Amino acid sequence: MNALSRAGLIMLLILAVGSGIWINRTAWRNRQLIWQLQAAMVAGSVGFIAGRLSAGRD
Repeated sequence: MNALSRAGLIMLLILAVGSGIWINRTAWRNRQLIWQLQAAMVAGSVGFIAGRLSAGRD
């Protein structure tokens, strides 16, 4: 794993912890909207990764 990959992974972990703290402090009605946004981001990321892995190599 190179330095750029490690830096990206560390940033993702920091963002995940920060968003968890932020969600914990928001009102309940806003949490549902945030969960929907998070679900959309996760689904988009999984779709992107699956597309990259299943793409043919030229």
